[in-house]
Amino acid sequence: MTTAPNQVQVTITRKSDDKSVILLVNEKITVKELKTEIREKLPPQFEEGCRLIYQGKVLTSKRTLKRYGLTKNQAPPHVLGNSNILMDDTKNWKSDSSSSSSEQSE
Repeated sequence: MTTAPNQVQVTITRKSDDKSVILLVNEKITVKELKTEIREKLPPQFEEGCRLIYQGKVLTSKRTLKRYGLTKNQAPPHVLGNSNILMDDTKNWKSDSSSSSSEQSE
């Protein structure tokens, strides 16, 4: 898969069944926009949604992928596996709280 400028390849793995999808997205999209794209290709188990986790951190909906280090300049996923995002869809997460700091206590 050839990437254009500012494009990053991410692998999303759904926690409920370990199915995954590879997406090519702009590093400047927000986590909320990424969730919209994911729902089209890999719908979460619960209608209310999911939360995304990258390198052990819950991603905040209003932040960009670039803010979390998911950029065109990162190491290729097959080298370090560092573009893997876990989609935690095992609870009925509310859209507003799906990336809140209150969930970090788990």
